[in-house]
Amino acid sequence: MTSFRWTYDQLSKAIPKLTAHSSSPTRAADLNPIIKGLLTICPNSSICDIGGHSVLLSFTDDIVAKVPLKPGGEHVRHEQSIFDLLDQTPCPYIVQTFFRCPNIIFMERLNDGTLQDRMRMINTSHQILQWMQQLSGAAAWIESQGRVHGDINPRNILLKKDELKLGEFDHSLKINDPLDVGYEPYVRGCKKGEEGGNFGIAGPRTEQFSLGSIFWYMTRGTKLYYDIKGREKVNRLIDQQFLATEPQDPIDYIISDY
Repeated sequence: MTSFRWTYDQLSKAIPKLTAHSSSPTRAADLNPIIKGLLTICPNSSICDIGGHSVLLSFTDDIVAKVPLKPGGEHVRHEQSIFDLLDQTPCPYIVQTFFRCPNIIFMERLNDGTLQDRMRMINTSHQILQWMQQLSGAAAWIESQGRVHGDINPRNILLKKDELKLGEFDHSLKINDPLDVGYEPYVRGCKKGEEGGNFGIAGPRTEQFSLGSIFWYMTRGTKLYYDIKGREKVNRLIDQQFLATEPQDPIDYIISDY
């Protein structure tokens, strides 16, 4: 998602083009009326992010609401069920929600963008060891609940100052479910004959692969195989042909272990 301040009219005009390649294309007439309702009754509110299935509405510097683009959107409904589970024992490295009701999730706002935003900035602090610990803690805690995040990538990792939190749980899966969501290099395709979805069976192995690719990105500033496109990149990942790391470097040692 990309941050901005949009009105409902701007959303209505742009949504057909924005979702044209989504699994659920949306016309202006399809938009969830809750979006317009919240923007109307809440002064100074705006649309600050748009995804393939939902929007984020900004109310204050600390609070946003996720609303499905269409009424009853299954992705937001699924994410609510995940937060029902995760909130039973809150984790400090996972985005916290304040209130959930049909079609709406009110949650904390992390004002300093995504990991992808931060890595693109010049002369900004990169607390790599701290971020590695926080992201690993989030993934391990989700796993302790019998689930995986299922789509760990730089756009789903959020920052507030130098504190990192993992968000976007609309693709979370149970361990051992087929994994079909993601994009290289944060997932690795299956070899012919392997079980599972397009990217294998969801579990510690798939999450650790995502983490290793994220840690590479944090330390290098570029994605693994950023200069290789298409099928060649896919094949190298499937065959586990990874770039060399420095075994004497403690961070590289962790990356190679993932």
